Amino acid sequence: MIENFEQMIGGKPMQLCASLGEGPTPHRVIISLAESAKTLVILDASGFIGTLKAEIEEPEKLIANAIAKARDDGLIERAVDTGVIQEASL
Repeated sequence: MIENFEQMIGGKPMQLCASLGEGPTPHRVIISLAESAKTLVILDASGFIGTLKAEIEEPEKLIANAIAKARDDGLIERAVDTGVIQEASL
């Protein structure tokens, strides 16, 4: 499942996408640049509460919550500005 979205970064709109990804935890959401698929942010479900939440939430809601968290915490802008993949918990 992939969710496409747009965000203003540095005064210009950027096309981004968020998808469920495989990894060391059962659930994680990866946010990437839409045109290049370059990974910007990885949000992992970690700990008991995070894993439980990821297990019971619908995939669409999990992705929407991850996008909101990445926006609220400024993770996308930080990744674009620094060129370093940002990692956080869901």
